Amino acid sequence: MYPQRFGKYELLAELGEGGMGTAYLGRAPDGRVVALKTMNRITFYSEDGPRRFERETAALRKVDDPHVAAFVDADLAGPSPYLVTEYVQGRPLDAVVAEGPLGEDGLRRLGLGLARALDALHAADLIHRDVKPANIIIAGGEPVLIDLGIAHHIDRTRITTRPIGTWCYLAPELLADRRPTEAADVFGWGAVMAYAATGRRCFAADSTPAIINQILNVEPDISGVPGWLRGIVGRALAKDPAARPSVRSLREAMADRPQVDLLQAAYQDARDAHEHARAEGIAFGLHAIAVAAGDAALAASSLLDQAHAARYSGRLDRAETLFEEARDGSAAVRARQDEGWAWDGVGVCRHGRGEYDAAGQAFAAALAIAEEVGDTVLRAWNLCNLGSLALRRGDAADAAARYDAGVAASREHPDIQHEALAGRARCALAQDEPENAELLYRRAAQAAREIGNHGGAGWAWYDLGESARGRESFDAAREALESALRIATEHGDRLMEGWTRCKLAGCLRDTGAKDEAVAMYEKARDVADRLNDEKMRNYATTRLEALTSS
Repeated sequence: MYPQRFGKYELLAELGEGGMGTAYLGRAPDGRVVALKTMNRITFYSEDGPRRFERETAALRKVDDPHVAAFVDADLAGPSPYLVTEYVQGRPLDAVVAEGPLGEDGLRRLGLGLARALDALHAADLIHRDVKPANIIIAGGEPVLIDLGIAHHIDRTRITTRPIGTWCYLAPELLADRRPTEAADVFGWGAVMAYAATGRRCFAADSTPAIINQILNVEPDISGVPGWLRGIVGRALAKDPAARPSVRSLREAMADRPQVDLLQAAYQDARDAHEHARAEGIAFGLHAIAVAAGDAALAASSLLDQAHAARYSGRLDRAETLFEEARDGSAAVRARQDEGWAWDGVGVCRHGRGEYDAAGQAFAAALAIAEEVGDTVLRAWNLCNLGSLALRRGDAADAAARYDAGVAASREHPDIQHEALAGRARCALAQDEPENAELLYRRAAQAAREIGNHGGAGWAWYDLGESARGRESFDAAREALESALRIATEHGDRLMEGWTRCKLAGCLRDTGAKDEAVAMYEKARDVADRLNDEKMRNYATTRLEALTSS
Protein backbone atom coordinates (compact mmCIF):
# COMPACT_ATOMS: atom_id res chain seq x y z
CA MET A 1 0.00 0.00 0.00
CA TYR A 2 1.11 3.53 -0.72
CA PRO A 3 2.57 5.81 0.44
CA GLN A 4 5.86 4.02 1.21
CA ARG A 5 9.34 5.21 2.08
CA PHE A 6 12.38 4.74 -0.14
CA GLY A 7 15.32 6.32 1.60
CA LYS A 8 14.57 10.02 1.90
CA TYR A 9 11.81 9.82 -0.72
CA GLU A 10 8.14 9.09 -0.20
CA LEU A 11 6.70 6.79 -2.88
CA LEU A 12 3.14 7.74 -3.85
CA ALA A 13 2.34 5.28 -6.67
CA GLU A 14 3.92 2.87 -9.11
CA LEU A 15 4.16 4.34 -12.61
CA GLY A 16 5.40 1.28 -14.49
CA GLU A 17 7.85 -1.57 -14.66
CA GLY A 18 10.34 -2.47 -17.38
CA GLY A 19 13.29 -4.73 -18.02
CA MET A 20 15.66 -2.43 -16.10
CA GLY A 21 13.58 -1.73 -13.01
CA THR A 22 10.50 0.06 -11.67
CA ALA A 23 9.41 3.70 -11.86
CA TYR A 24 7.46 5.41 -9.07
CA LEU A 25 5.73 8.70 -8.50
CA GLY A 26 7.40 10.18 -5.42
CA ARG A 27 7.83 13.23 -3.24
CA ALA A 28 11.22 14.71 -2.40
CA PRO A 29 12.07 16.06 1.10
CA ASP A 30 11.53 19.61 -0.18
CA GLY A 31 7.99 18.70 -1.32
CA ARG A 32 8.69 18.43 -5.05
CA VAL A 33 6.88 15.69 -6.94
CA VAL A 34 9.45 13.51 -8.70
CA ALA A 35 9.85 10.34 -10.77
CA LEU A 36 12.03 7.80 -8.97
CA LYS A 37 13.44 4.82 -10.87
CA THR A 38 14.94 1.86 -9.10
CA MET A 39 17.41 -0.52 -10.76
CA ASN A 40 16.78 -4.24 -10.54
CA ARG A 41 19.48 -6.63 -9.35
CA ILE A 42 20.11 -8.20 -12.76
CA THR A 43 21.04 -4.84 -14.18
CA PHE A 44 22.98 -3.71 -11.14
CA TYR A 45 25.13 -6.84 -11.03
CA SER A 46 25.78 -7.00 -14.77
CA GLU A 47 29.41 -6.81 -15.83
CA ASP A 48 29.57 -3.09 -16.59
CA GLY A 49 26.27 -1.92 -15.05
CA PRO A 50 27.57 0.26 -12.18
CA ARG A 51 30.29 1.90 -14.32
CA ARG A 52 27.86 2.62 -17.12
CA PHE A 53 25.27 4.07 -14.72
CA GLU A 54 27.82 6.29 -13.03
CA ARG A 55 29.06 7.55 -16.40
CA GLU A 56 25.59 8.25 -17.72
CA THR A 57 24.43 9.89 -14.49
CA ALA A 58 27.40 12.25 -14.65
CA ALA A 59 26.44 13.11 -18.22
CA LEU A 60 22.77 13.49 -17.34
CA ARG A 61 23.63 16.10 -14.71
CA LYS A 62 24.87 18.31 -17.58
CA VAL A 63 21.61 18.20 -19.52
CA ASP A 64 19.73 21.45 -19.12
CA ASP A 65 16.85 21.87 -21.54
CA PRO A 66 13.16 22.51 -20.88
CA HIS A 67 12.29 19.65 -23.23
CA VAL A 68 14.13 17.05 -21.13
CA ALA A 69 12.95 15.87 -17.73
CA ALA A 70 15.46 17.46 -15.33
CA PHE A 71 17.89 15.41 -13.27
CA VAL A 72 17.23 15.62 -9.51
CA ASP A 73 19.20 12.98 -7.66
CA ALA A 74 20.82 9.53 -7.94
CA ASP A 75 22.41 6.92 -5.72
CA LEU A 76 24.06 4.14 -7.67
CA ALA A 77 26.48 2.95 -5.02
CA GLY A 78 24.01 1.88 -2.34
CA PRO A 79 22.26 -1.47 -1.95
CA SER A 80 19.15 -0.13 -3.75
CA PRO A 81 20.35 2.05 -6.63
CA TYR A 82 17.99 4.67 -7.96
CA LEU A 83 17.68 7.69 -10.22
CA VAL A 84 15.37 10.67 -9.61
CA THR A 85 14.16 13.11 -12.27
CA GLU A 86 11.48 15.79 -12.26
CA TYR A 87 7.93 14.54 -12.68
CA VAL A 88 6.44 16.26 -15.72
CA GLN A 89 2.82 17.29 -15.30
CA GLY A 90 1.10 16.62 -18.58
CA ARG A 91 -0.24 13.89 -20.86
CA PRO A 92 1.73 11.27 -22.79
CA LEU A 93 1.82 11.91 -26.51
CA ASP A 94 0.04 8.65 -27.30
CA ALA A 95 -2.91 9.76 -25.15
CA VAL A 96 -3.02 13.12 -26.96
CA VAL A 97 -2.87 11.55 -30.43
CA ALA A 98 -5.55 9.03 -29.47
CA GLU A 99 -7.95 12.00 -29.68
CA GLY A 100 -6.80 12.81 -33.23
CA PRO A 101 -3.60 13.57 -35.20
CA LEU A 102 -1.83 16.84 -34.49
CA GLY A 103 -2.26 19.85 -36.74
CA GLU A 104 0.61 21.79 -38.27
CA ASP A 105 1.25 23.97 -35.22
CA GLY A 106 1.26 20.98 -32.88
CA LEU A 107 3.54 19.02 -35.20
CA ARG A 108 6.02 21.89 -35.45
CA ARG A 109 6.12 22.30 -31.66
CA LEU A 110 6.52 18.56 -31.16
CA GLY A 111 9.18 18.16 -33.85
CA LEU A 112 11.22 21.16 -32.77
CA GLY A 113 10.96 20.46 -29.02
CA LEU A 114 11.86 16.80 -29.43
CA ALA A 115 14.81 17.70 -31.68
CA ARG A 116 16.04 20.17 -29.04
CA ALA A 117 15.75 17.49 -26.37
CA LEU A 118 17.81 15.07 -28.46
CA ASP A 119 20.36 17.81 -29.20
CA ALA A 120 20.78 18.42 -25.46
CA LEU A 121 21.19 14.70 -24.72
CA HIS A 122 23.66 14.15 -27.54
CA ALA A 123 25.71 17.17 -26.45
CA ALA A 124 26.09 15.37 -23.09
CA ASP A 125 27.20 12.18 -24.89
CA LEU A 126 23.91 10.43 -24.12
CA ILE A 127 21.74 8.47 -26.50
CA HIS A 128 18.13 8.00 -25.42
CA ARG A 129 17.58 4.80 -27.47
CA ASP A 130 13.84 4.65 -26.73
CA VAL A 131 12.19 7.69 -28.31
CA LYS A 132 8.50 6.77 -28.47
CA PRO A 133 5.13 8.43 -27.72
CA ALA A 134 4.85 6.98 -24.22
CA ASN A 135 8.17 8.65 -23.32
CA ILE A 136 7.05 12.10 -24.48
CA ILE A 137 4.87 14.18 -22.18
CA ILE A 138 2.97 17.12 -23.62
CA ALA A 139 2.98 19.87 -20.99
CA GLY A 140 1.55 23.27 -21.89
CA GLY A 141 1.65 22.29 -25.57
CA GLU A 142 5.38 21.53 -25.47
CA PRO A 143 7.01 18.06 -25.52
CA VAL A 144 9.20 16.88 -22.66
CA LEU A 145 11.30 13.75 -23.12
CA ILE A 146 11.32 11.40 -20.12
CA ASP A 147 12.73 7.97 -19.19
CA LEU A 148 16.32 8.93 -19.86
CA GLY A 149 19.84 7.50 -20.24
CA ILE A 150 20.34 5.14 -17.31
CA ALA A 151 17.04 3.36 -17.80
CA HIS A 152 17.95 2.63 -21.39
CA HIS A 153 20.99 0.50 -21.41
CA ILE A 154 19.90 -1.83 -24.25
CA ASP A 155 19.97 -5.49 -23.38
CA ARG A 156 18.09 -8.66 -24.30
CA THR A 157 15.84 -8.41 -21.23
CA ARG A 158 14.57 -4.99 -22.20
CA ILE A 159 14.14 -5.97 -25.85
CA THR A 160 12.22 -9.15 -25.19
CA THR A 161 9.87 -7.65 -22.59
CA ARG A 162 8.89 -4.73 -24.81
CA PRO A 163 5.14 -4.43 -25.69
CA ILE A 164 4.38 -5.00 -29.37
CA GLY A 165 3.12 -1.45 -29.92
CA THR A 166 6.47 0.14 -28.98
CA TRP A 167 8.66 -1.91 -31.32
CA CYS A 168 8.06 0.27 -34.36
CA TYR A 169 9.99 3.20 -32.86
CA LEU A 170 13.27 1.23 -32.59
CA ALA A 171 15.96 1.87 -35.19
CA PRO A 172 17.08 -1.11 -37.30
CA GLU A 173 20.55 -1.08 -35.77
CA LEU A 174 19.07 -1.59 -32.29
CA LEU A 175 17.42 -4.77 -33.55
CA ALA A 176 20.52 -6.02 -35.33
CA ASP A 177 22.90 -5.90 -32.34
CA ARG A 178 24.86 -3.00 -33.84
CA ARG A 179 26.23 -0.26 -31.64
CA PRO A 180 23.69 2.58 -31.57
CA THR A 181 24.66 6.13 -32.43
CA GLU A 182 22.79 9.41 -32.28
CA ALA A 183 21.12 8.37 -35.55
CA ALA A 184 19.07 5.79 -33.60
CA ASP A 185 17.31 8.67 -31.83
CA VAL A 186 16.73 10.40 -35.18
CA PHE A 187 14.93 7.27 -36.38
CA GLY A 188 12.75 7.40 -33.27
CA TRP A 189 12.02 11.07 -33.98
CA GLY A 190 10.84 10.17 -37.48
CA ALA A 191 8.61 7.33 -36.30
CA VAL A 192 7.08 9.53 -33.59
CA MET A 193 6.40 12.37 -36.02
CA ALA A 194 4.73 10.01 -38.51
CA TYR A 195 2.52 8.68 -35.72
CA ALA A 196 1.62 12.15 -34.45
CA ALA A 197 0.76 13.34 -37.97
CA THR A 198 -1.45 10.39 -38.92
CA GLY A 199 -2.59 8.71 -35.69
CA ARG A 200 -1.14 5.38 -36.80
CA ARG A 201 2.24 3.65 -36.59
CA CYS A 202 4.39 3.65 -39.72
CA PHE A 203 5.25 -0.01 -39.08
CA ALA A 204 1.85 -1.45 -38.35
CA ALA A 205 2.18 -5.24 -38.25
CA ASP A 206 0.42 -7.04 -35.40
CA SER A 207 3.17 -9.39 -34.26
CA THR A 208 6.71 -8.88 -33.01
CA PRO A 209 8.44 -10.87 -35.81
CA ALA A 210 6.43 -9.02 -38.47
CA ILE A 211 7.28 -5.61 -37.01
CA ILE A 212 10.97 -6.50 -36.83
CA ASN A 213 10.87 -7.61 -40.46
CA GLN A 214 9.19 -4.35 -41.47
CA ILE A 215 11.72 -2.21 -39.62
CA LEU A 216 14.65 -4.11 -41.14
CA ASN A 217 13.36 -4.67 -44.67
CA VAL A 218 10.20 -2.68 -45.54
CA GLU A 219 9.81 1.03 -46.24
CA PRO A 220 7.71 2.83 -43.61
CA ASP A 221 4.14 3.82 -44.41
CA ILE A 222 4.22 7.60 -44.24
CA SER A 223 1.19 8.18 -46.46
CA GLY A 224 -0.96 10.82 -44.84
CA VAL A 225 2.01 12.72 -43.41
CA PRO A 226 1.62 16.35 -44.62
CA GLY A 227 3.75 17.26 -47.61
CA TRP A 228 5.80 19.86 -45.73
CA LEU A 229 6.81 17.20 -43.17
CA ARG A 230 7.01 14.05 -45.31
CA GLY A 231 10.49 14.65 -46.71
CA ILE A 232 12.32 15.05 -43.40
CA VAL A 233 10.36 12.20 -41.80
CA GLY A 234 11.18 9.87 -44.70
CA ARG A 235 14.87 10.69 -44.41
CA ALA A 236 14.83 10.20 -40.63
CA LEU A 237 13.43 6.69 -41.16
CA ALA A 238 16.22 5.56 -43.50
CA LYS A 239 17.45 2.03 -42.82
CA ASP A 240 21.07 3.16 -43.03
CA PRO A 241 21.98 5.37 -40.05
CA ALA A 242 24.45 7.29 -42.21
CA ALA A 243 21.61 8.34 -44.55
CA ARG A 244 19.56 9.98 -41.79
CA PRO A 245 19.65 13.75 -41.25
CA SER A 246 21.42 15.29 -38.29
CA VAL A 247 19.49 16.57 -35.29
CA ARG A 248 20.45 20.06 -36.45
CA SER A 249 18.65 19.34 -39.72
CA LEU A 250 15.59 18.25 -37.75
CA ARG A 251 15.63 21.52 -35.83
CA GLU A 252 15.99 23.57 -39.00
CA ALA A 253 13.17 21.69 -40.71
CA MET A 254 10.81 22.29 -37.78
CA ALA A 255 11.81 25.85 -36.93
CA ASP A 256 9.21 28.52 -37.53
CA ARG A 257 10.92 30.73 -40.13
CA PRO A 258 8.60 33.67 -40.88
CA GLN A 259 10.66 34.88 -43.85
CA VAL A 260 10.60 31.44 -45.45
CA ASP A 261 6.90 30.99 -44.70
CA LEU A 262 6.08 34.38 -46.24
CA LEU A 263 8.05 33.62 -49.38
CA GLN A 264 6.45 30.21 -49.74
CA ALA A 265 2.99 31.76 -49.40
CA ALA A 266 3.91 34.44 -51.95
CA TYR A 267 5.14 31.75 -54.35
CA GLN A 268 1.85 29.89 -54.11
CA ASP A 269 -0.12 33.10 -54.65
CA ALA A 270 1.91 33.81 -57.79
CA ARG A 271 1.36 30.26 -59.05
CA ASP A 272 -2.39 30.48 -58.41
CA ALA A 273 -2.50 33.77 -60.32
CA HIS A 274 -0.50 32.21 -63.21
CA GLU A 275 2.21 34.83 -62.68
CA HIS A 276 4.94 32.34 -63.42
CA ALA A 277 7.83 34.76 -63.88
CA ARG A 278 7.14 36.25 -60.44
CA ALA A 279 6.80 32.77 -58.96
CA GLU A 280 10.19 31.77 -60.33
CA GLY A 281 11.81 34.89 -58.88
CA ILE A 282 10.36 34.16 -55.43
CA ALA A 283 11.56 30.55 -55.60
CA PHE A 284 15.02 31.80 -56.59
CA GLY A 285 15.07 33.93 -53.44
CA LEU A 286 14.03 30.95 -51.33
CA HIS A 287 16.85 28.93 -52.83
CA ALA A 288 19.39 31.63 -51.93
CA ILE A 289 18.15 31.65 -48.32
CA ALA A 290 18.31 27.86 -48.15
CA VAL A 291 21.86 27.70 -49.49
CA ALA A 292 23.02 30.39 -47.05
CA ALA A 293 21.42 28.49 -44.15
CA GLY A 294 22.83 25.14 -45.25
CA ASP A 295 19.30 23.74 -45.54
CA ALA A 296 19.72 21.16 -48.31
CA ALA A 297 16.09 20.03 -48.17
CA LEU A 298 14.73 23.57 -48.68
CA ALA A 299 17.33 24.19 -51.38
CA ALA A 300 16.13 21.14 -53.31
CA SER A 301 12.44 21.97 -52.93
CA SER A 302 12.97 25.59 -54.02
CA LEU A 303 14.76 24.35 -57.15
CA LEU A 304 11.67 22.27 -57.87
CA ASP A 305 9.48 25.36 -57.41
CA GLN A 306 11.66 27.30 -59.86
CA ALA A 307 11.42 24.45 -62.35
CA HIS A 308 7.62 24.32 -62.19
CA ALA A 309 7.40 28.07 -62.73
CA ALA A 310 9.75 27.92 -65.73
CA ARG A 311 7.75 25.02 -67.16
CA TYR A 312 4.47 26.91 -67.00
CA SER A 313 6.18 29.93 -68.58
CA GLY A 314 6.92 27.71 -71.59
CA ARG A 315 10.70 27.86 -71.05
CA LEU A 316 11.22 24.12 -71.28
CA ASP A 317 15.01 24.11 -71.73
CA ARG A 318 15.55 26.11 -68.54
CA ALA A 319 12.84 24.10 -66.77
CA GLU A 320 14.50 20.80 -67.65
CA THR A 321 17.84 21.96 -66.23
CA LEU A 322 16.15 23.04 -63.01
CA PHE A 323 14.14 19.81 -62.79
CA GLU A 324 17.36 17.79 -63.15
CA GLU A 325 19.06 19.83 -60.41
CA ALA A 326 15.98 19.45 -58.19
CA ARG A 327 15.93 15.70 -58.86
CA ASP A 328 19.56 15.31 -57.81
CA GLY A 329 19.15 17.59 -54.78
CA SER A 330 16.02 15.77 -53.64
CA ALA A 331 17.75 12.39 -54.02
CA ALA A 332 20.66 13.64 -51.89
CA VAL A 333 18.35 14.53 -48.99
CA ARG A 334 16.13 11.46 -49.55
CA ALA A 335 13.08 13.58 -50.37
CA ARG A 336 11.63 10.84 -52.56
CA GLN A 337 8.33 12.55 -53.27
CA ASP A 338 10.04 15.70 -54.57
CA GLU A 339 12.41 13.50 -56.55
CA GLY A 340 9.40 11.87 -58.18
CA TRP A 341 7.87 15.22 -59.14
CA ALA A 342 11.23 16.31 -60.56
CA TRP A 343 11.30 13.19 -62.76
CA ASP A 344 7.75 14.03 -63.86
CA GLY A 345 8.88 17.52 -64.86
CA VAL A 346 11.88 16.18 -66.75
CA GLY A 347 9.51 13.91 -68.68
CA VAL A 348 7.17 16.78 -69.56
CA CYS A 349 10.09 18.85 -70.90
CA ARG A 350 11.44 15.96 -72.97
CA HIS A 351 7.96 15.24 -74.29
CA GLY A 352 7.59 18.88 -75.29
CA ARG A 353 10.72 18.58 -77.46
CA GLY A 354 9.49 15.37 -79.07
CA GLU A 355 11.99 13.13 -77.25
CA TYR A 356 9.37 10.50 -76.54
CA ASP A 357 11.60 7.58 -75.52
CA ALA A 358 13.51 9.75 -73.03
CA ALA A 359 10.22 11.18 -71.77
CA GLY A 360 8.89 7.67 -71.20
CA GLN A 361 11.92 6.77 -69.10
CA ALA A 362 11.39 9.84 -66.93
CA PHE A 363 7.66 9.17 -66.53
CA ALA A 364 8.40 5.55 -65.58
CA ALA A 365 10.87 6.72 -62.91
CA ALA A 366 8.26 9.14 -61.54
CA LEU A 367 5.63 6.39 -61.47
CA ALA A 368 7.94 4.02 -59.58
CA ILE A 369 8.59 6.64 -56.90
CA ALA A 370 4.89 7.52 -56.70
CA GLU A 371 4.06 3.89 -55.97
CA GLU A 372 6.88 3.66 -53.43
CA VAL A 373 5.82 6.72 -51.41
CA GLY A 374 2.08 6.39 -51.96
CA ASP A 375 1.59 9.69 -53.83
CA THR A 376 -1.70 9.07 -55.64
CA VAL A 377 -1.58 12.36 -57.56
CA LEU A 378 1.91 11.74 -58.94
CA ARG A 379 0.93 8.15 -59.77
CA ALA A 380 -2.25 9.14 -61.59
CA TRP A 381 -0.55 11.82 -63.70
CA ASN A 382 2.23 9.51 -64.80
CA LEU A 383 -0.13 6.70 -65.67
CA CYS A 384 -1.78 9.22 -67.99
CA ASN A 385 1.60 10.34 -69.33
CA LEU A 386 2.62 6.78 -70.13
CA GLY A 387 -0.81 6.09 -71.62
CA SER A 388 -0.40 9.06 -73.96
CA LEU A 389 3.00 7.78 -75.12
CA ALA A 390 1.63 4.27 -75.68
CA LEU A 391 -1.20 5.68 -77.79
CA ARG A 392 1.28 7.75 -79.77
CA ARG A 393 3.29 4.65 -80.71
CA GLY A 394 0.11 2.84 -81.72
CA ASP A 395 -0.21 0.47 -78.78
CA ALA A 396 -3.86 1.13 -77.95
CA ALA A 397 -4.14 -1.89 -75.64
CA ASP A 398 -1.22 -0.77 -73.44
CA ALA A 399 -2.50 2.80 -73.52
CA ALA A 400 -5.98 1.66 -72.45
CA ALA A 401 -4.51 -0.30 -69.52
CA ARG A 402 -2.52 2.75 -68.40
CA TYR A 403 -5.51 5.05 -68.65
CA ASP A 404 -7.79 2.57 -66.86
CA ALA A 405 -5.30 2.53 -63.97
CA GLY A 406 -5.17 6.34 -64.14
CA VAL A 407 -8.97 6.57 -63.94
CA ALA A 408 -8.97 4.31 -60.86
CA ALA A 409 -6.11 6.24 -59.22
CA SER A 410 -7.70 9.65 -59.80
CA ARG A 411 -11.18 9.09 -58.38
CA GLU A 412 -10.61 11.78 -55.75
CA HIS A 413 -8.81 14.14 -58.14
CA PRO A 414 -11.25 15.43 -60.81
CA ASP A 415 -8.55 17.42 -62.62
CA ILE A 416 -6.62 14.23 -63.35
CA GLN A 417 -9.81 12.18 -63.74
CA HIS A 418 -10.76 14.39 -66.68
CA GLU A 419 -7.41 13.76 -68.40
CA ALA A 420 -7.54 10.02 -67.72
CA LEU A 421 -11.09 9.67 -69.04
CA ALA A 422 -10.38 11.72 -72.16
CA GLY A 423 -7.26 9.63 -72.83
CA ARG A 424 -9.20 6.41 -72.31
CA ALA A 425 -11.81 7.69 -74.76
CA ARG A 426 -9.11 8.21 -77.40
CA CYS A 427 -8.02 4.61 -76.81
CA ALA A 428 -11.60 3.45 -77.35
CA LEU A 429 -11.70 5.28 -80.68
CA ALA A 430 -8.40 3.69 -81.69
CA GLN A 431 -9.90 0.30 -80.83
CA ASP A 432 -13.00 1.07 -82.94
CA GLU A 433 -15.32 1.43 -79.93
CA PRO A 434 -16.94 4.83 -80.66
CA GLU A 435 -19.97 4.40 -78.40
CA ASN A 436 -17.72 3.54 -75.44
CA ALA A 437 -15.55 6.54 -76.34
CA GLU A 438 -18.56 8.86 -76.23
CA LEU A 439 -19.57 7.59 -72.79
CA LEU A 440 -16.04 8.26 -71.59
CA TYR A 441 -16.04 11.76 -73.10
CA ARG A 442 -19.27 12.52 -71.24
CA ARG A 443 -17.64 11.46 -67.99
CA ALA A 444 -14.58 13.54 -68.82
CA ALA A 445 -16.75 16.60 -69.43
CA GLN A 446 -18.51 16.05 -66.10
CA ALA A 447 -15.21 15.68 -64.22
CA ALA A 448 -13.89 18.89 -65.78
CA ARG A 449 -17.12 20.78 -65.01
CA GLU A 450 -16.93 19.76 -61.32
CA ILE A 451 -13.69 21.68 -60.86
CA GLY A 452 -14.56 24.60 -63.12
CA ASN A 453 -12.25 23.48 -65.91
CA HIS A 454 -14.38 24.98 -68.66
CA GLY A 455 -11.81 24.38 -71.35
CA GLY A 456 -11.51 20.71 -70.47
CA ALA A 457 -15.29 20.28 -70.45
CA GLY A 458 -15.70 22.09 -73.77
CA TRP A 459 -13.06 20.07 -75.60
CA ALA A 460 -14.50 16.83 -74.20
CA TRP A 461 -17.89 17.78 -75.72
CA TYR A 462 -16.12 18.72 -78.96
CA ASP A 463 -14.41 15.31 -79.20
CA LEU A 464 -17.68 13.55 -78.35
CA GLY A 465 -19.40 15.46 -81.14
CA GLU A 466 -16.71 14.50 -83.64
CA SER A 467 -17.01 10.84 -82.67
CA ALA A 468 -20.83 10.84 -82.96
CA ARG A 469 -20.63 12.64 -86.28
CA GLY A 470 -18.17 10.04 -87.55
CA ARG A 471 -20.70 7.28 -86.99
CA GLU A 472 -23.47 9.49 -88.46
CA SER A 473 -25.32 9.91 -85.16
CA PHE A 474 -26.07 13.52 -86.08
CA ASP A 475 -28.49 14.36 -83.27
CA ALA A 476 -25.95 13.31 -80.64
CA ALA A 477 -23.20 15.11 -82.52
CA ARG A 478 -25.17 18.35 -82.74
CA GLU A 479 -26.10 18.21 -79.04
CA ALA A 480 -22.46 17.72 -78.03
CA LEU A 481 -21.08 20.39 -80.34
CA GLU A 482 -23.70 22.90 -79.20
CA SER A 483 -22.62 22.21 -75.60
CA ALA A 484 -19.02 22.90 -76.58
CA LEU A 485 -20.02 26.10 -78.42
CA ARG A 486 -22.03 27.34 -75.43
CA ILE A 487 -19.02 26.86 -73.13
CA ALA A 488 -16.69 28.53 -75.63
CA THR A 489 -18.85 31.65 -76.05
CA GLU A 490 -19.68 31.97 -72.35
CA HIS A 491 -15.99 31.89 -71.39
CA GLY A 492 -14.49 33.70 -74.36
CA ASP A 493 -12.49 30.77 -75.71
CA ARG A 494 -12.14 31.90 -79.33
CA LEU A 495 -10.08 28.92 -80.44
CA MET A 496 -12.67 26.45 -79.18
CA GLU A 497 -15.47 28.61 -80.59
CA GLY A 498 -13.97 28.73 -84.10
CA TRP A 499 -13.27 25.01 -84.43
CA THR A 500 -16.59 24.05 -82.85
CA ARG A 501 -18.43 26.28 -85.36
CA CYS A 502 -16.51 24.54 -88.17
CA LYS A 503 -17.53 21.08 -86.96
CA LEU A 504 -21.10 22.12 -86.15
CA ALA A 505 -21.41 23.59 -89.64
CA GLY A 506 -20.35 20.23 -91.08
CA CYS A 507 -22.97 18.48 -88.97
CA LEU A 508 -25.66 20.89 -90.24
CA ARG A 509 -24.52 20.36 -93.81
CA ASP A 510 -24.68 16.57 -93.42
CA THR A 511 -28.29 16.79 -92.20
CA GLY A 512 -29.38 19.05 -95.07
CA ALA A 513 -29.54 22.34 -93.16
CA LYS A 514 -27.56 24.18 -95.85
CA ASP A 515 -28.42 27.77 -94.94
CA GLU A 516 -27.61 27.21 -91.26
CA ALA A 517 -24.36 25.53 -92.26
CA VAL A 518 -23.35 28.50 -94.46
CA ALA A 519 -24.03 30.95 -91.62
CA MET A 520 -22.02 28.81 -89.21
CA TYR A 521 -19.01 28.57 -91.57
CA GLU A 522 -19.09 32.35 -92.06
CA LYS A 523 -19.02 32.92 -88.29
CA ALA A 524 -16.17 30.42 -87.98
CA ARG A 525 -14.24 32.36 -90.66
CA ASP A 526 -14.83 35.60 -88.76
CA VAL A 527 -13.40 34.03 -85.60
CA ALA A 528 -10.38 32.81 -87.60
CA ASP A 529 -9.81 36.33 -88.89
CA ARG A 530 -9.89 37.76 -85.34
CA LEU A 531 -7.43 35.09 -84.21
CA ASN A 532 -5.33 35.38 -87.37
CA ASP A 533 -5.51 31.57 -87.47
CA GLU A 534 -4.63 30.60 -91.04
CA LYS A 535 -5.43 26.90 -90.56
CA MET A 536 -8.92 27.61 -89.23
CA ARG A 537 -9.56 30.22 -91.92
CA ASN A 538 -8.57 27.82 -94.73
CA TYR A 539 -10.71 25.04 -93.26
CA ALA A 540 -13.83 27.22 -92.99
CA THR A 541 -13.30 28.95 -96.35
CA THR A 542 -12.72 25.75 -98.33
CA ARG A 543 -15.86 24.10 -96.97
CA LEU A 544 -17.93 27.25 -97.35
CA GLU A 545 -16.94 27.59 -101.02
CA ALA A 546 -17.73 23.92 -101.66
CA LEU A 547 -21.13 24.31 -100.01
CA THR A 548 -22.14 27.53 -101.81
CA SER A 549 -21.02 26.26 -105.22
CA SER A 550 -23.04 23.06 -105.01
